Amino acid sequence: MSAFAPPLAPRAMAQSTALSSDRVFQTAAKNLYPRLALLEALLGFKDGHKRREGPGDEICEARRDFLDSFAYLCDVEKGGATVTAAGLQKLPLSNLLWLAANEGIRKDIELYAENIRQKLMEANLETQEAIQDDIFRLAVEKCKSRIEFYKDEMQKYAKKCRMRLKHETRDEIVRSLRSRLKKLSEPPPSMTLAALVDHCYALRGEQVDKIKEKSKDPEDDFSKLAHYIGRLGATRSSANAIVRSMLKVPALRRISGIRTINAPNRREVTIDREYMSPYEIVWAICKDSTSQNPMQIESALHAMVDLDFPMNGEIRKGLASRKSIVTRVHAELQVADRFSRDQYMEFVDGDRYVGCSKPACYFCYSWLSSHRHQYTLPATHHKIILGCRGPDSSINEAGAVILKEMYGKICIGLDQDVLDFLLNSEHGGTQHRRQYMSTEGSSRAPSRISARLFNDTTQ
Repeated sequence: MSAFAPPLAPRAMAQSTALSSDRVFQTAAKNLYPRLALLEALLGFKDGHKRREGPGDEICEARRDFLDSFAYLCDVEKGGATVTAAGLQKLPLSNLLWLAANEGIRKDIELYAENIRQKLMEANLETQEAIQDDIFRLAVEKCKSRIEFYKDEMQKYAKKCRMRLKHETRDEIVRSLRSRLKKLSEPPPSMTLAALVDHCYALRGEQVDKIKEKSKDPEDDFSKLAHYIGRLGATRSSANAIVRSMLKVPALRRISGIRTINAPNRREVTIDREYMSPYEIVWAICKDSTSQNPMQIESALHAMVDLDFPMNGEIRKGLASRKSIVTRVHAELQVADRFSRDQYMEFVDGDRYVGCSKPACYFCYSWLSSHRHQYTLPATHHKIILGCRGPDSSINEAGAVILKEMYGKICIGLDQDVLDFLLNSEHGGTQHRRQYMSTEGSSRAPSRISARLFNDTTQ
């Protein structure tokens, strides 16, 4: 969100503002969510993973690494609730680290983050490794539930891969790989969770590449094993990264404190079945299209009919099954909104970058791409997630106008993406992808249009 006027103080004016922003959202929702749901059904992921915008200089890249990695260490649970974003504010004599999470920064996570910050202040070349280990141990303890999930998945796929290798010719490569997989599938009782994470961190690179070489399909057991090894190693990688960055970037050593952003409440949107027919959605998109090319309109409508043939109708069934969508303002949009509203808040070195524990989803990437403040574009996994909305807390009438403009831009881009798919794919016959939303690990795997795409998904 950009250039909102400060929140109104009088109660009557604040009440009027709330109604104004609510009307903007409700109006936008009628177009936004049916079309977003259709694109999710058609694609799942718009594109593959994309790295954050660059290039920056060495200091800039180290600072961005710090923000991404610090946010990752604060994302302590599996799922979307604790997905965390971070921004670095410049002050005259110091700097502030701002944190936000999809469902708010809990008090215990705020204390944990401050503990990490204080340890970072003690880092120098002599204490670097010790500080990295201290922060790593803190993170393993705090993120235990998430790491345990990755561990269970990794062990499951390591066992499956060992069984598959059992049927291959026993050359030196296969024997060596089976030996490594045995340790992963059956860690010795004496191996602590931290030791397992370090073991997986050490495997990344050449060893994981050898596992990937055995993959015949992007969604097979070897690909999934490589992914979960990467996820387990990410905690050690992030702990090391924030200490390295702290030693390299003077601005990070001037962080005097951490501030948190109160997450906007969840908002449930009721979906009118009248707006959820795939053919009618495409018809409305074509009607709103600026090109109004009769041949393209006819082709798009025919493609939608072919994709949702009456004898099958999975897309129609999936869309019709949606009664409501629970929306949240994702963490990176909360941080961007906080900086945009206050004309006196500046990013360090003018680098308008918001770090995040996960790459941006389709909606958030589109929002930041359309932002008049020209944010540095983050990495994105391009996952189409329905439960997203723009920042809309405590805004005045001018802010509501901007909110309306932003939703308009998102819908224009969304319409074009739906049409591009229908017009450029042979009746939807392109190779769809199912991929991970995480930053490490193998990320691409084939998918198909099916009812499972309609399950509620969180970031």
